[in-house]
Amino acid sequence: MIQIRHFRLLPRLLLLGLGALATALGAQAQEQSPIDFRAEEVVRVRPDLFPRLDFDYHARADLTVVNTGSPDEFATVRANVPAGAGGLTVDGVTYELKQFHWHTPSEHRIDGEEFPMEMHLVHQASDGSLLVVGVLLEEGHRHGELETIFGDLPEGSETIAVPRFKLSRLLPGDRRSLRYRGSLTTPPFTEGVKWVVMVKPLLLSEEDVEAFRDLFPEGNSREPQPLNGRTPQTDARSKKVKAAELRTEAGPRGTR
Repeated sequence: MIQIRHFRLLPRLLLLGLGALATALGAQAQEQSPIDFRAEEVVRVRPDLFPRLDFDYHARADLTVVNTGSPDEFATVRANVPAGAGGLTVDGVTYELKQFHWHTPSEHRIDGEEFPMEMHLVHQASDGSLLVVGVLLEEGHRHGELETIFGDLPEGSETIAVPRFKLSRLLPGDRRSLRYRGSLTTPPFTEGVKWVVMVKPLLLSEEDVEAFRDLFPEGNSREPQPLNGRTPQTDARSKKVKAAELRTEAGPRGTR
């Protein structure tokens, strides 16, 4: 996702005449992300009618982990994935895993409730279209694979190499999801992005969550955006997907 490092200059730039442009762009934006998944607005689809998520995350990848400008609001810590290391096929279209990164607190919410963090797995198809898989992160047991990154998060412009990272550990065992059409959550907030938010969170140790928060003490998440007539869908057994229920069920299955 595209980052703007000098976001603190934005108010000054707006005063110089960009306010009208920003207003015009905002007026045209109708399918923005993230969103709050409200039970009364989510439609359940029979699992056999929901396009299957076919993840190909079997490789061990040599990652390049970069800090894109903490503590700036639109910055993050991003793990770049080498070409061909991972992919996802949905409804006959294959998307290659390009990178994954994190936000605190979670950008997506479940019935108004946020999680400590959220991970975004960014995929791109051959035609340039984007599909982002969101994985909610809850505090709990240590995550052995993610700990190899969070135990030494890059600061400033530092780049860190993480060899032989097991990509399959980025996903919960439960493949049920919430899906909708939205946008990037950082400027320029480009629309047309397919979103798949996994129903079950992964667990991350309190120490690792705090290590990330230390880089972004004021957070690096965008607020939920209006649905504007969109209807999120899910293949979960109940469309009443409550944050408390997700946390209760995460348990060891969400731990890697």
